[in-house]
Amino acid sequence: MTAMGGAWAGRPCHGGLGRVGMADDHYLVLARRWRPQRFDDVVGQEHITRTLQNSLRSGRIHHAYLFVGSRGIGKTTSARILARCLNCLSSDGPTAEPCGECPNCRSIAAGTNIDVLEIDGASNNSVEDVRQIRDNVRMVPSSSRYKIYVIDEVHQLSSAAFNALLKTLEEPPPHAIFILATTEAHKIPATIISRCQRLDFRRVGVKELITLLTRIVVAEKRTASQDALYAIARAADGGVRDAESILDQLFSYCDGEITYQDVYSVLGLVDWRVLHDLCDALGREDVVRLLTIVEEVVVHGKDLSQFAQEILRYFRNLLVLRSGGPAELLALPDDEVAEMRERAGRFTLMQLVRLVEQFAELATGFDSQLAQRTALEAMLIRVSKRAVDVSVESVLEKLALLREGGAPTQIQQAAPASAPAKTKPAAASAPPSAPAPAAPAPVSKPAASAKKKSEVNLEPAAAVPDFAGPATAASTAKPERAAANGGVSARPAARELSVPGVTAEDAQTLLGDPHVQQVVKVFKGKIVDVKSVTPVAPAAQETE
Repeated sequence: MTAMGGAWAGRPCHGGLGRVGMADDHYLVLARRWRPQRFDDVVGQEHITRTLQNSLRSGRIHHAYLFVGSRGIGKTTSARILARCLNCLSSDGPTAEPCGECPNCRSIAAGTNIDVLEIDGASNNSVEDVRQIRDNVRMVPSSSRYKIYVIDEVHQLSSAAFNALLKTLEEPPPHAIFILATTEAHKIPATIISRCQRLDFRRVGVKELITLLTRIVVAEKRTASQDALYAIARAADGGVRDAESILDQLFSYCDGEITYQDVYSVLGLVDWRVLHDLCDALGREDVVRLLTIVEEVVVHGKDLSQFAQEILRYFRNLLVLRSGGPAELLALPDDEVAEMRERAGRFTLMQLVRLVEQFAELATGFDSQLAQRTALEAMLIRVSKRAVDVSVESVLEKLALLREGGAPTQIQQAAPASAPAKTKPAAASAPPSAPAPAAPAPVSKPAASAKKKSEVNLEPAAAVPDFAGPATAASTAKPERAAANGGVSARPAARELSVPGVTAEDAQTLLGDPHVQQVVKVFKGKIVDVKSVTPVAPAAQETE
């Protein structure tokens, strides 16, 4: 059992963000020099610090805490601050504002206090280690109010060690407090969690990270552009320690001002201008340019796995903007948001959903693929060929376009949809003595052959047939009805729409086919996984 690991060299600073001093002959990294010394200095965890400060002020101190959260967001730092608050000698009892000057505050900051023990759960995970804790916890603290056990990465304990800790964790001595920290709470037994007060730490937002980085840059007497700080905050992915480590690396890399390009060079990321270019090539279905972009990424030594993640993040941002989400969710500069908003308008919402799903599937198993470049190139070629997309969603989109735009030109001669399906001819209701009207001259059929076979001109109808219901008269009427009206359609003229890939004959058959109407009725408004659809055997189809 060792004393508190990760010693804090030098004296703590009490003003502003806690900055720990360093010895003259030893460089201390930014993540340790700028470690918070008070709860007010912890970044992005106000819900945690407020809970702990209120419990200290009211005296409602729990005997066991469970700190849960991802790496580098303040779990261990908060545990050490709590230890100082509990054992500070500036007041008669625990305080929410440790003085930082008393012997206990100084020894806890330096990691030499024998009553505050930090245990690594990965290397002390056996039953014998827990038994040693159980034996030592009975001894009263030597110079402090509480004996505090900070068990980091507690999920690494074995099942037998967890079982051995249960009784001690449930009823510890009055002078003992346990603080358990973990990044994987799902691996901790429920019997342990139920004995602790659980506090969940959140990942820190980009704006809060930028504020912290700006403060550090100014204090270190360096300069950095705002775009560079945005890039660092995005790369840190909500981790304070990661952001400080990246900034420390850039301090060593740059002699002068830290720029946006420096961040991408140091981290091996792909510039967003490359992603803009890739998006434009996808919109143009330019396969040659897509393959060239992959080649340039490989030549510059970029990690293809990271590149796939960047592509996924880029199209996720496009999807957020296309669906009307706030720009704050993107954590990008305003000029970058304007560029992405313009590109998001080039795609439909369903196209972006499919792109995000496909790139997410690629990025999930990308590290395990042997031929990463081939897999990435094949995916880019596949998603660029949007014209051959035959998914259920694309078929429903085309049907919806037909419904909104009206029936094809060849079908516009049908009677209005409001007419009953079985209406007797007007001649049948005329008096018997009335002479039969003369048959009008046949109307010449529109020259559909002059158009491409893959295009159909659509015209909005005054009344659109309901595809979800039974076939109406408008979808099954004969061309002779238009002839009875003198060859003039009752619908007003409107702008023509073009539906690629649907011929006039196919459209006429599609609108009148009761099977297609039944499919739309079943799948309308639903998201369908094509892979899970079970094909019907030919025999079953014939039976139906």
